[in-house]
Amino acid sequence: MTKIGMLTIGQSPRDDIIPPLKEILGADHEILEAGALDDVTSEEIEEIEFRPDDYLLISRLRDGAEVKIHKRFILPHLQKRILELEEKGATLTVIMCTGKFPPFQSRGLVVTPQEILKGVLEATLKNGKLAVVYPSEEQTHKAEGDFGRDGVTIYADHLSPYEGKDDLEQLAERLKEQDPTLILLNCFGYSSKVKTIVAERTGKPVIHSNVVVARVLKELAN
Repeated sequence: MTKIGMLTIGQSPRDDIIPPLKEILGADHEILEAGALDDVTSEEIEEIEFRPDDYLLISRLRDGAEVKIHKRFILPHLQKRILELEEKGATLTVIMCTGKFPPFQSRGLVVTPQEILKGVLEATLKNGKLAVVYPSEEQTHKAEGDFGRDGVTIYADHLSPYEGKDDLEQLAERLKEQDPTLILLNCFGYSSKVKTIVAERTGKPVIHSNVVVARVLKELAN
């Protein structure tokens, strides 16, 4: 049985993310969960200092609270967890975040989802408007650099995966007004409900990041 490491940039367990991924992967794989912030206290998180040029990341703590961190802080914690997961037998590890990450030291495969998603987008959308939904408004300025290219216009919006239905309905209306060709839910924290409502309200195809990555993991693990 293949052991797959699922590494969140927040704290584990992630009962909001893991079950639907398990459904796609099937029963033939053992999931090993870990979180980059598993051994970081709330006091340490509160003391994180941000610089204007920091690469902002959004995740969830064990108690369900949203947390904002930056890549400078999180990278050594991710590296530590990857090695720990491999010590437990993981031969394939996925960073459950769509942000941009450097290569990690590892014995097995480490999947960073942004490259997968960019490949899917470039293969499907040659010309048109791409709407990218981030978990925080503070991240939307990255959309052009992350996904912009010749022939593709970028519209960036935001929705916290951990907020209420009203915000989701408002997002869906804004996306409908923009009339994009394709919509990317650019966060692992978005539920299938978010995809369903956005797709129904806009009538447009929606890429659900964690589902796409899970299908790639299934292929790699078989």
